[in-house]
Amino acid sequence: MDEAPTLNVAAEILRHGDDASVALRLRSETERSDVSRGELRRRVCQVATALRQSGVQEEQRVLVVLPDSPEYVYAFLGAIWAGAVPVLVNAFLRPGDYPSFVRETRARAVITTAAVAEALAPATGPPVLLTVGPARSGSLWRAIDEQPPSCAPLPTHPDDPAFWLYSSGTTGRPKGVVHRHRSILHAVESYGRHVLDVRADDVAYATSKLFFAYGLGASLYFPLTAGASVVLSPEPFSPARTWKLLAEERPSLFFAVPSVYRALLDHAPVGTPEAVSRVRRLLSAGEALPETISREWKERFGQEIIDGLGSTEALHVFLSNRPGECAPGTLGRPVPGYEVQVVDEDGAPAARGEIGALRVRGDSIAAGYWQRSEATRRAFQGEWFVTGDQAVESADGRFRVLGRTDDMLKVSGQWVSPLDVENVVAGVDAVRECAVVGAAGDSGLIELVACVVATAGDVERLRERIDRACAEALPRFKRPKRIVVLDALPRTATGKLQRFVLRDAIRRPTP
Repeated sequence: MDEAPTLNVAAEILRHGDDASVALRLRSETERSDVSRGELRRRVCQVATALRQSGVQEEQRVLVVLPDSPEYVYAFLGAIWAGAVPVLVNAFLRPGDYPSFVRETRARAVITTAAVAEALAPATGPPVLLTVGPARSGSLWRAIDEQPPSCAPLPTHPDDPAFWLYSSGTTGRPKGVVHRHRSILHAVESYGRHVLDVRADDVAYATSKLFFAYGLGASLYFPLTAGASVVLSPEPFSPARTWKLLAEERPSLFFAVPSVYRALLDHAPVGTPEAVSRVRRLLSAGEALPETISREWKERFGQEIIDGLGSTEALHVFLSNRPGECAPGTLGRPVPGYEVQVVDEDGAPAARGEIGALRVRGDSIAAGYWQRSEATRRAFQGEWFVTGDQAVESADGRFRVLGRTDDMLKVSGQWVSPLDVENVVAGVDAVRECAVVGAAGDSGLIELVACVVATAGDVERLRERIDRACAEALPRFKRPKRIVVLDALPRTATGKLQRFVLRDAIRRPTP
């Protein structure tokens, strides 16, 4: 029998770059520090050894609940180096929310803050709790400072589970998504090489946090595998802080979601073009980038935003525009290394121009959902992952997503994409954000409801302008019957719109 191949993705990520070069730049409100690539390698080995000595064995789960920081990177790569499986969980939940994750994942260890550890201690029993505090305090630092600076990575198989991510919960309860060692390297060779073109002198900065699939690639494996450096900011997103970091750190790669680009436009300080002058790639993913945002950014700063589509299950972006070839309103073409199809109700490839379900295949597709067999069967069909999006491929091979399958609306017997209506409404002056959902009208039939966040002004006059714009641009069946003005749209921690929450919020009371 041939010897089985080995691949430990943490070792692959860390074998690039000079030991003296800066790998991580921590920029918090209270601390500024740099970590060299050599120091990063040492800390990862020390975490791996500490986990092994704590009793963590191969393929056992290690829950990671930390703000973005060097310690987060040490924990993620150190667990993989040891052959364990880090599980990345939203760091902005309430401490009392985490015991359920420990129970669901059966985590053998938890690397977290003292506040979360205190909440976990009485509720979780067996897991080893390794805490991280300010100024190198906490049991994790005590454990790793005693370890030797080098060790061999566990020789894992490319198809072994390497880490988990949790889906963002746009439609309800998040699902544990199990990824293999091969997943990251495929993403690096596809999107990292053909779209990002990451170089050793790049500086990457992402507003999406490391516990999200988008942020994990942007702030960890894309830059580190190229020998580049990363700006890490533990605080939640704020426009002012983001503009400050853009001006001070001068990143060359900037990753954000559409709602962040909207907020940055709304709060751009004087001298903004200088702050983004060094950025050579502005990336967007997470949800469709409205044409209004793309157009306004280009007009004000002279830069294109490269929009793409990815998912937690695919690990990162598999459909993308290309630098210099961006077509606003589309997601571009498949990233090399992925095959993307639009299929009809029978699962057969649809003709170009026909609407259907989107599916993708490639080596970064997850193994499935943890303990969600029915959801796994629906979404993972052979080599294909069915994304849950409705899409259409144009004659020139560009893809456009019309919305989530569950979000498509049938009005007067005809299918309506919320995005088509939203693009019109978003172009009306004084509309900051908008989302279109379906709700039962007085007749009991589904009608379109435009939910808008206004910048200022008279609400009734805004409604009139929206009605007029829709009448000029849309056929009658696509025009909203109601316009609801809200203070904000409900979003997940990643900035994705939660339409199911919005539908509940605007539902008419039952007579």
